[in-house]
Amino acid sequence: MKKPWRITIDTNPDQCNLNCIMCDTHSIYNKKPLEHRKAMKKKLLIKSIDQALSIGIKEIIPSTMGEPLMYQFFDIFLDKTINSKTKLNLTTNGTFPIYGVEKWAKKLLPVLSDIKISINSLKDDVNKRIMINDNTFDKIENIKKFVQLRDLYYPEVSITLQVTFLESNLSELEEIILFAIKYKINRVKGHQLWVTFDEIKNESLQKNKNSIIKWNDFIDTIEKYRNKIELSNFKKIKFKDEISEIKNDCPFLGEELWIDQEGTFNICCAPSNKRVSLGEWGNIQTKSIESIFNSLEYQNILQTYKQQDICKECSLR
Repeated sequence: MKKPWRITIDTNPDQCNLNCIMCDTHSIYNKKPLEHRKAMKKKLLIKSIDQALSIGIKEIIPSTMGEPLMYQFFDIFLDKTINSKTKLNLTTNGTFPIYGVEKWAKKLLPVLSDIKISINSLKDDVNKRIMINDNTFDKIENIKKFVQLRDLYYPEVSITLQVTFLESNLSELEEIILFAIKYKINRVKGHQLWVTFDEIKNESLQKNKNSIIKWNDFIDTIEKYRNKIELSNFKKIKFKDEISEIKNDCPFLGEELWIDQEGTFNICCAPSNKRVSLGEWGNIQTKSIESIFNSLEYQNILQTYKQQDICKECSLR
């Protein structure tokens, strides 16, 4: 039986204390917010985690939509994984709400494989224009403290700084890399922008040839750091006229699966209004994780996804 090695459980997509411009839900440019989605019920979370543990999933990612540390039942993730071989791979906006960084670190470090902390500049004015309502000074101190506690007690846990590649922070990325090297952070990971609103079209580094050249030149300048830190997705972009077909494989299909707050399966992490084109995949209340991966429909999409429009324009490939 085939199975994913990692699943994401999106427990609380509508709970966040920031309004990042690129977020398809919480962005200040989202003029038509989705109808409020209730957070995942406790019983459904337990069912999802128990099923993942029963088939030996290596990693669980708590919600990447919304801020996972604001979820009412987050401690269930901790209680369920503490005595298992399954680890948590956490993405957080770095504000460490409710408990603060020290208490969260003590809770999280025993069960983490990696924590990705989102930051888009070390300069407060730049970062706050991207991550609206953030406090960059506090975030930097939170990162330093989390690293200190990791080094003392769980040095095997990986720490990642996560960025979105934008026109407005391109000149800031080298400083983030140097900060990460200085404080012995394991990697810096980034993604090219999914353009979800017209207001952020100009932020895309793939919007025209000049932007692509600027990005590719930047990649040349940071090659010297690759022997000091892992730089994930810091890769040159090809011009459209150089691409005749999709050659590189999807990093997610056949590998990962997503479960939303109602238990519905998704096979892709693209914005919700785009991934619906890949079909409906059922709900964990009536179907199992393994049944998705071993269905004829899923095997078919593994063979044909490169012809899908969403896959042709994917910025995460």
